[in-house]
Amino acid sequence: DAQAPAVTPAGRRITVLGNAANVDEGRRALDAGAEGIGLFRSEFLYMQGPALPDEETQFAAYRAAAELCGARPLTVRTLDIGGALPYMHFEPEENPFLGWRAIRVSLAMPELFRTQLRALLRASAFGNVRVMFPMIASVGEFRAAKAVVETCMAELDAEGVAYDRDIALGVMIET
Repeated sequence: DAQAPAVTPAGRRITVLGNAANVDEGRRALDAGAEGIGLFRSEFLYMQGPALPDEETQFAAYRAAAELCGARPLTVRTLDIGGALPYMHFEPEENPFLGWRAIRVSLAMPELFRTQLRALLRASAFGNVRVMFPMIASVGEFRAAKAVVETCMAELDAEGVAYDRDIALGVMIET
């Protein structure tokens, strides 16, 4: 039974989370028995239009996903993309899938990163949102990303905007 909890033969409970690239995929995963979304790929927002999505566009998508999940976890991976966007011009690389992409792009383009993080923080007021930074290869990269989150939190505090002050931050380690 897909809706029954996953339990090992030894009786240990296993949490089963789904992967989704958008809210519709998230809904299908939850309908199939997922207990939350363990990887929500934010790239779909960046691949839909002729330009970078603004904060409101991202907030609406993340809020819809957060409301869909409710108390169940929603782990959103920040932008994990390299040279695949036609409106962004990256220098040619030998292997763009392992080079300048993901957290490296986000940290090098602080306005792009802040826009996404502000939208994610705002959405965290509507569900159990968690943030995962992709392609982290050092503690320094995580600390730098966390510092940007803290800056965004201070901005939202100053603006009186609600968000989850205890939002979970995590990493996808890739080297």
